[in-house]
Amino acid sequence: MTDKERVSSLSEAEVEQMAMADPDNFLKTDEDWAQATIHRPGTRGPQKAPTKKSIAIRLSQDVVDSFKSSGAGWQSRIDEALRTYLKEHPLKHA
Repeated sequence: MTDKERVSSLSEAEVEQMAMADPDNFLKTDEDWAQATIHRPGTRGPQKAPTKKSIAIRLSQDVVDSFKSSGAGWQSRIDEALRTYLKEHPLKHA
């Protein structure tokens, strides 16, 4: 008997009982499900505290290529490089 056949032969009550007894099942009540969030790989949820501003900026192709070649998080590394530069070279405001 396959798993599909075995599960198909169970009653709704038996399935419910098995789910409630499963130690890996952390969504047992309607309240649990109401508070659950769905995460789809490759999509980002809202920031807890938005701290960055989305802008458009023009950079040299070799600069972009260099940062992109370092993998995921390349935009954050550009942000960090700019922060470091500003700490070491404060801008003079008019």
